[in-house]
Amino acid sequence: MSFSGGGKSEKPSDSGAVKPCPEEDPCGKDAISNVTKCCGSEILEEAKKANGGKTPNIVFGEPPKGFDGVTDLSTGTITVRNTGSKCTDTETVFFELSNMAAKPKFDAIHKDALAGNLGREDFTKAEAKVEYDNVRKAQAATDKCKEKWGCKSHTFDFDSTRPAKDFDDYYDHYSTEHYKDYYRKAWDDTYKSAYEAKHPKAGH
Repeated sequence: MSFSGGGKSEKPSDSGAVKPCPEEDPCGKDAISNVTKCCGSEILEEAKKANGGKTPNIVFGEPPKGFDGVTDLSTGTITVRNTGSKCTDTETVFFELSNMAAKPKFDAIHKDALAGNLGREDFTKAEAKVEYDNVRKAQAATDKCKEKWGCKSHTFDFDSTRPAKDFDDYYDHYSTEHYKDYYRKAWDDTYKSAYEAKHPKAGH
């Protein structure tokens, strides 16, 4: 908590001024406040920087089926599914802010794919590698912040991936085909023509 005017005064002044009400504790209230105001808020600043200095717009809504959250890098909007669990949603908010913060990495992948340099699986793995790094960031944040978030005994979704030794192990044994197919379809829809134009005999 910060105090203006040089710090907290232990005694009331002789002027009889009314002491200001203490700031309301944001910890444990809801998923968004947990991350943006309580613990782990440095990720919000990273995301804001990557979003051109604009604070990302975090809303509850309907991400693609099978996902708890999605980040639209073009608009700066993060959509989080309301699962009914404050703690699960807190993890999602942190993870998606990490994805927003990684916008330069995703942009580089996009540019490379548009140039026809990434095949279907190469593109899918490149996207998944960035998100793998952000899963690890989210796990570190939950370890650090879960008690402050009011989630000390909660089992987070990403806890199931902790045994993965490295990215390859994570991709091969902990990532679902549904997850991979999301990026494979993105390649089919957006980058396939560029790749096949550059590699006419290569196929996928």
